[in-house]
Amino acid sequence: MSANALTELEQSLATACAALMPDLGLTRVTVRVAGARIGLSPAEVELICPNGPSDIAAILWRQGDAALAGDDIDAQLSAMKVRERIGFLLNRRIDAACADERATHRLIGHLCLPQHLGLYRRLLWESADLVWRKAGDKALDENHYSKRAIVSGILATALMTRLTQGVEAQHEQIARNIEQVMAFEKFKAKLPLKPEDALLGAVEFLGKLRFGAAA
Repeated sequence: MSANALTELEQSLATACAALMPDLGLTRVTVRVAGARIGLSPAEVELICPNGPSDIAAILWRQGDAALAGDDIDAQLSAMKVRERIGFLLNRRIDAACADERATHRLIGHLCLPQHLGLYRRLLWESADLVWRKAGDKALDENHYSKRAIVSGILATALMTRLTQGVEAQHEQIARNIEQVMAFEKFKAKLPLKPEDALLGAVEFLGKLRFGAAA
């Protein structure tokens, strides 16, 4: 099986799973039923997704990242400041994830299980890295990591806000968090921080986002 054919089957299987997830959740039963619906044998399903639901979760998450690709996006970003680009990209990324909010509830529920948190952190990091690269960030020092850690936190919390409070609350939270990031960066720029101090500052800032304390 060619790489392109395998990718197409992965996408088809993930889409079939997403249609079942509002009622069945994301389980091995869901993957098996979805495979049967698109004409795949159990052996073919195992070949496509050897890790079962976790592979499907990763595919579905990365489908949302694909919403940030395209020349039209680049053209819109070219007229924006960096902070505007970050907000635009985060809102677009979450809007793509929530095209089917019931399925997304199930996806996040799966990723938030203790045994899947490592995967969730990696997926958030990938998305945050994509956001910063699309925004034009080229930092290779410690800021490369602190920026992505912070945006990972904003993405995770804003996604939960969207699922529990709606799109307006999502936009408000992202705008507020970006203002907090700018304040944090200005404060950090005044201090002779070592790389490890910068990372600790990012972790502290993420805690403030998570628990709602003022920056």
